[in-house]
Amino acid sequence: MDRRSASLLLTGLFGLGFVALSSMPASADTLDDIMARKKLLVAIDLGNPPHGMMDSAFKPTGSDVETAQLLAKDLGVELEIVQVSTPNRVQYLMAKKADVVISALSITDERKKVIDFSTAYAELQCIVAAPKAMQVASYADLGGKGGIAVTRGTVNDQELTRGTASVKDVAITRFEDDPTSTTAITSGQLRIYATSLPLLNQLRKDNPQLDLDTKFVMKGFPLGIALRKNEQKLKAKLDDWVTANLKNGKLVEIYQRYHGVKLVPQELAAKS
Repeated sequence: MDRRSASLLLTGLFGLGFVALSSMPASADTLDDIMARKKLLVAIDLGNPPHGMMDSAFKPTGSDVETAQLLAKDLGVELEIVQVSTPNRVQYLMAKKADVVISALSITDERKKVIDFSTAYAELQCIVAAPKAMQVASYADLGGKGGIAVTRGTVNDQELTRGTASVKDVAITRFEDDPTSTTAITSGQLRIYATSLPLLNQLRKDNPQLDLDTKFVMKGFPLGIALRKNEQKLKAKLDDWVTANLKNGKLVEIYQRYHGVKLVPQELAAKS
């Protein structure tokens, strides 16, 4: 084959390749999948009251459940709750077992390296609780006080670990999920609990005799709807939806009903 023939052949092959590539559909976004199947798959931990739990009729309820229900309704699709535990929320998302996570998932710089978040729809305060008579006002006071219960991999775990790094004689006992951590406290196995304020409030509501007071706030975190990276259409949709439903008060009402705290949309937006 002479040079001219080879050149024409390469040009023809290049042209065919270009046509083939240009005729391929654009990369689909998860939003397209949701609308096509007419179903939204949301990962929620139903063992994390009052965010997610089962009511007396064994039906899912809680602030995150109602948030997911509202989102599905506004999208015009069916909701399917994918039950997860606190440690595996992100794993289920990355494995594409869920479209999004609405499960008290705090927006942190560490997590943003792996997943994306919508603008904040709520807020979570991480606290340390202990018996009323126990003198605990800071991380420094946790040394020599016995074991501290915390759920592994949560922001509560991260903040407790960071805050006690230089404190001597601190014993942290990590459990795999919130129900197990809670059982360690209600059974008397451990007396100090690093957890979220909503979970503590629910725990005290369910166990009025429990001697457990908030001692100090470790940190406040905005909560976002988690989604996989590079889902621009879905992220834009979620951001607009959160903004609209904070403005019209629907998300504010849901959170206040379950947590007794009124969200301030402007403050949430600044923290996202």
